[in-house]
Amino acid sequence: MEMKKLVGDISIDTLTTYIEKTRQEKCASGVALVLMQDDKIVYEHYSGTHHSESGARQIDMNSQFNVYSTRVTYIGLAIAIAVVEGVLNLDDYIKKYLPEFSEEILGDTTIRHVVTRCTGLKFRGQEVSRVFELGTHLEGKRPDLLALIHKRATGKTIAEVLTDKVLEPLAMTQTGWMTEGKNTLVCDIKSPASFPTLRLGSNDGADRNLYVSARELALWGNLHLNKGIVGGRRILPEEVFNLTSKVQSPDTLPDTLSKFGFLWWVKDNRTSYEYDELGSELPEGSFQILGASGCSCTVIPKFNAVAVRMYNSLYTTDSDEFDYIGDIRRFGNMVAACLK
Repeated sequence: MEMKKLVGDISIDTLTTYIEKTRQEKCASGVALVLMQDDKIVYEHYSGTHHSESGARQIDMNSQFNVYSTRVTYIGLAIAIAVVEGVLNLDDYIKKYLPEFSEEILGDTTIRHVVTRCTGLKFRGQEVSRVFELGTHLEGKRPDLLALIHKRATGKTIAEVLTDKVLEPLAMTQTGWMTEGKNTLVCDIKSPASFPTLRLGSNDGADRNLYVSARELALWGNLHLNKGIVGGRRILPEEVFNLTSKVQSPDTLPDTLSKFGFLWWVKDNRTSYEYDELGSELPEGSFQILGASGCSCTVIPKFNAVAVRMYNSLYTTDSDEFDYIGDIRRFGNMVAACLK
């Protein structure tokens, strides 16, 4: 589906040229772009191949990319479902579910602190240490802990819950945690000289092996945009999405630090932060997630829109490291300019 210009300030060709330029800079073999607005796909673009070797399959609407950290929003949704169903509480102490770690060091850390990335804890194997005061600094994501807490609280895996409540009801057949290869999977490119690889693992939903097509990642974003309604049918309670995609960060977090829903970056009324993946031109209320391979999902409620892009590169160099933050901000700003 091609469209020369949407209703905004820049042409869609400009956005497409930008993502193709970024593909070259990242040494990705393929790219996909899907824009949805008012519940319809208004533009999609596919180019390149599943890997760089001869005979590689062309990227198309059925190509499934490993979305890497974008997967944390799937775990976040499962946690939110458990909260709304009364199995978990956002302010439950995590020591209740993680007895193998020091109760004293975990202290008053709650599920809220984990989903908003401000526990102040450092986990290494079976050891945990406190490196910052609780709720005062941002840190890396810990979806593995959330998946473990979810399993112990509900008795079900992330994949079981999401398959039952989202993937099967929406007939999302191009989303899954892959245990073996198939021809629709896009390979990772770790460097221009390396052999392409697939990241396979358990199908319980806790590993970094979630593969999704660009269209279905856009549908995932649109499910959040419409707060659980798809095609006029309610799939999940609205309360679930009031948790996942609205700011849940504790009041103790300094104003200079970005705010989060359930692992989604959420745009609030501040114009800038010390470290932020959200473009300055994205309207308040927008939310976004980015994975290491370059896959991202940006949801813009003000424009009733979702933007998804997919890459398959994990490549950086010490001498000329790719500017991931600058890139995702520029992408968000260009999407906003196209759609507003």
